[in-house]
Amino acid sequence: MLLLCPISLLLFVSPTLAQQQYEANVAQASVIKAKSQKSLSGVKIVINPGHGGEETGAVDPTGYFASYANLKVSKLLAAELRKYGAIVVMTRDNDKYLSLSARQEIINQEQPTIAVTIHYTFAEDYEDAEQTKGIRAFWYHPQSKSLAVFIHNYLTRKLGRAEGGVFWNNLALTRPEVAPSVVLELGFFSNPEEFEWITNNKEQTKLASTLALSIVEWFKNAKK
Repeated sequence: MLLLCPISLLLFVSPTLAQQQYEANVAQASVIKAKSQKSLSGVKIVINPGHGGEETGAVDPTGYFASYANLKVSKLLAAELRKYGAIVVMTRDNDKYLSLSARQEIINQEQPTIAVTIHYTFAEDYEDAEQTKGIRAFWYHPQSKSLAVFIHNYLTRKLGRAEGGVFWNNLALTRPEVAPSVVLELGFFSNPEEFEWITNNKEQTKLASTLALSIVEWFKNAKK
């Protein structure tokens, strides 16, 4: 009986593992195909890393600033989008202060196909820091709603992250009208478990890759 147990366990587990591997292979093949076909060729995307310089954004007790994470993920995202053929413009590519109006001006001048702002946030005083978590997306003009909804749903599903919700909000970086403009809050610094995920290099790379693919898929659906 003892000899049979490992075999029976293997027979029970193997189909699940095989299915997971199959799905991973299919997903990888899809990514390779999309990149090889340069599916975002000619598409201009403005990426706006939130905060910067003396405007640090959320701060962890360890002294790690949201502005650092914003810039890191934005750079990784830019690199991924360029692999798909996109023309990427960063509002900032180093740790410097940039006013909201200056960021708006860049978007208006560049007239991109879409504009995406990357943010991390902190729970409000009235919220439970250990319970407040998830990815949130914001839009203002109707043209931006589908992009916000699609990215939010894609990221939470593919990454297994909590659904923070999609919200209409009159924010400085959702207001530009020249292109669909969305603000993404990708996690809460105030949640200890989520902060570990936010600052993990491997997870940052995975997040950027998945976010890039969500944009590819949104454009693909928009063309249908």
